[in-house]
Amino acid sequence: MTNSPRRLGLTVLTLALLSAGCGDSNDQASPTVADDAAGAPTVAPAATQPPVLSSDIPLQTIPPYDSGDIPVPLPPVDSSDVPIIITVTVGVDSSADRVETVPLGSTVSLTVVNPGADDEFHLHGFELGDDQVIPAGQSQTFTFAADRQGEFELESHETTDILLTLKVG
Repeated sequence: MTNSPRRLGLTVLTLALLSAGCGDSNDQASPTVADDAAGAPTVAPAATQPPVLSSDIPLQTIPPYDSGDIPVPLPPVDSSDVPIIITVTVGVDSSADRVETVPLGSTVSLTVVNPGADDEFHLHGFELGDDQVIPAGQSQTFTFAADRQGEFELESHETTDILLTLKVG
């Protein structure tokens, strides 16, 4: 009778191991259970996979070196080559208090949008092309070098309103 609790414990252990082995959905090997010569169950270790060695992993072929794949930095850009863009719309964002500052020697691209009546505009101190009337609803872009230091007013010929002051310096 003394073997009865021990046998019961081994039976429970065996059933637990079997159910764990059967319930596993992985492809890994499960431990096996066998009876020894005395009839007592024994547990054998599960079969293990051999380790994967780095020599077993195929190396990828490295493509040949091509100097065209190396990014080449662009040459530096002189800031005077890139125009400074200024846009003013008559009666919308124009004002005698509006000041636009640009560096001396820079290229300026000034666009005047004229939503109202036909008008001619001029920038004191710079030649934008006299007698160029901007029709109502149209715009005109003037590109020039800011080669004079100072403050220069953009003005309407018709209304004499100042649209903005260009400060070069």
